[in-house]
Parts: sequence; structure tokens; C-alpha cells
Amino acid sequence: MHTHRQHSHYVSMILKNKELRDMYLALSLRTLAMSMVGIFIPIFLIIELGMGLDGIIMFYFFTALGYLVTSPFAGKFVSRFGLKNAAMVTIPMSIFFYLALFGSSSFGINLNYLAFFLGISQAMYWIPFTTHFVRSSDKRHRSEEVGFLNAIIVVSSMSGPFIGALMITLFGFGFLFKLASVILAFSIVPLMFTKGYHEPFRCKLRDIQKLPKKFTIRIMAFGVNNIVELVFWPVFLFSVVNAYTSFGLIFLIAELAALVGAIWLGSIENRNKLLKILRIGGVLCSLIWLSRIFITGALILAAVTIVGAFLHNLVEIPFNTLEYDRIIKKRYLAEFVVFRGILESIGKIVLLGVLAIFMHYNAAFLTSAVMYLTFLF
Repeated sequence: MHTHRQHSHYVSMILKNKELRDMYLALSLRTLAMSMVGIFIPIFLIIELGMGLDGIIMFYFFTALGYLVTSPFAGKFVSRFGLKNAAMVTIPMSIFFYLALFGSSSFGINLNYLAFFLGISQAMYWIPFTTHFVRSSDKRHRSEEVGFLNAIIVVSSMSGPFIGALMITLFGFGFLFKLASVILAFSIVPLMFTKGYHEPFRCKLRDIQKLPKKFTIRIMAFGVNNIVELVFWPVFLFSVVNAYTSFGLIFLIAELAALVGAIWLGSIENRNKLLKILRIGGVLCSLIWLSRIFITGALILAAVTIVGAFLHNLVEIPFNTLEYDRIIKKRYLAEFVVFRGILESIGKIVLLGVLAIFMHYNAAFLTSAVMYLTFLF
């Protein structure tokens, strides 16, 4: 009962914070749209456009490169035009990407250019959003707010993959991309009511060398794990399941498991306990990714996907809570958010390089397993 009352109190408190409330609403709409499409983009590239693994590697290399190159400029844009305007600009950019991707074969659009454009739009959204969230959050309840943020993302994305799979099965990829574009357009509305805050920004790229080595490696690990989890694992899993609706259902259940983890971890504010959970989560996530190299069978792979979604929160929520505590003390908050985006992109490029050498999905899974161990130290 105490936990239930605690959650109710914190949820009520968060919803009274207008900045966070509007931000959460905009994020939920955006997340729903992107979750309907996200895991199907690499599948679209393979099934509809006939790409092989080498083509997928190249596509996401240019995406990571676009994010890396754009990150410092996104920080400057935020400083000059405000967090709200930076986030709003990315919505038509994302819509353009979806429609251009679907029409790429008909109009002869170079996919590497589109991939680079995708990276730009992602940097222009996540850098202002993360900066805005950290600036608006309350230190006393930051774990709850990070957990609630993850829960909002999970709730919004729970039905996305299944809806996306259903739309593809019934109407095809074109309808799915158009539907996601409409939902994205609606996500502009909540942002119109947030303040036009201008975050001070100063970025000297040489300062990235002054970051603690442990922090640098862990952020790169997030980049590795992110691209493996959202790109290469779905592609591998789909090759086994080979049915859109079953594939979408697996990720629906996986997001439900992630929701349970987000709600539970959001109630823990003790920083020492969060640090212990982070280390335990690193070990468990490493083991679950290592197991993916050896197991076979659609049902077992589905179970591993679901368990892995829960375990990932044991790393993400404690780490983000502890890091947000640290970077909020910095005068130039946006600079550190930019550095984080750059390091995550470098991590993705490293993973893509490893995968390009071995040309086997197991290389990605093993690399992810190793990178999760960095959270032990």
C-alpha cells in the first residue's frame, strides 16, 4: 500500500509540473508513432528494398554519423532558438523521412542520404529533449521522474509494434508510414504550450577528453546496446518468426515487461541501492545477450526478448538517474548532453565496424554482452 500511495503521490506531483506534463504528452505521441515504424525500418530495407546485412550496416553507419556531426549544431540551435522550437522542427523532418523512405525506390533517392538525414532529425530532437528534461526534473524525486519517463515511453510504445505489424499485414508499409506521420503531426500541439526556454550553450569538442573514462565507456556502451537492441536483434528475430503479427506481439509483451521494471525502479530513490541495481543489471543483461548466441527456436527467442526488456531497465534507469544528478550541477548542461550524443554515436559506429568485419549477427550480440559489463565498475 505504501508503494502504491508513493507512486500516486509522485505521479500527481509530476502531472502538476506543466513543463514535464506537456513534455511527456508530446513524447508519448512521438513514441507511439516511432514505435509503430522503428523496428520495421530495417525489415523494410531487407524485405521491400532487398538490402543485405552489409546494406543495413551502411545505412545505420550514416545515421550514426549524421547524429554525431549534428550534435554540436543542435546544441547551438537550442541556445539560439529555444528547446521548444528545436523539438518542433524535428517533427516535419521525421515525417519527411518516413515518406521519402517509402518512395525511395520509385524516385531513386539515395538511402545513405536519407540515413544521414535521419541522424540529423534524431539529434535535433533528443538533445533538446534530454536537456529540457534534466533541467525541469526535481533532484529529490529524479529517480521517480526518470522511471515515469521510461514508463511513459514504454506505455506509448507497447502497442506500437503490434499496431505496426497489423497495419503492414492489412494495408502494407505505405499506409503504416502515413499513419505514423499523422500521429507525429499531432505531437506538435503539446509542445506549443511549453516555455521557449533558451539553454546556455558552449561547446569545445576538446573538452570531451576531460570526461571521466568510466563515463565515456559507459555512454559508448549505451550506443552499442541501443543499436543492437533496436536494429539487429529485431532483424534476427524476424528471420526466425517470419510473421509480422507474431513479431509485433512479442514486442508488445516485451514492452509490458519493461513497464513493470520502470514502475518498480522509479520508486527507488536511494542512490546507493540504485548503484547496486546498476551493477546487478549489468551482469544479468550481459548474460542474457550472451545466451542469444546459443539458443534457437522462436518461443525461446521470444522469451529472451521479453526478459531482456525487463532487465535493460535495471541498467538504464539507475544510470540515467545517477548521471542526471551529476550533470545538472554543470553550468553548460547542454554541452554534456551533446557530448553524450557524440559518444553514443561513436559506440554505434564501433559496433557497426565489428559487425562489418565478422558479418554475423552473433558478433553484435557478443559485443553487447561485453559492453554491459562496463556498468560493473
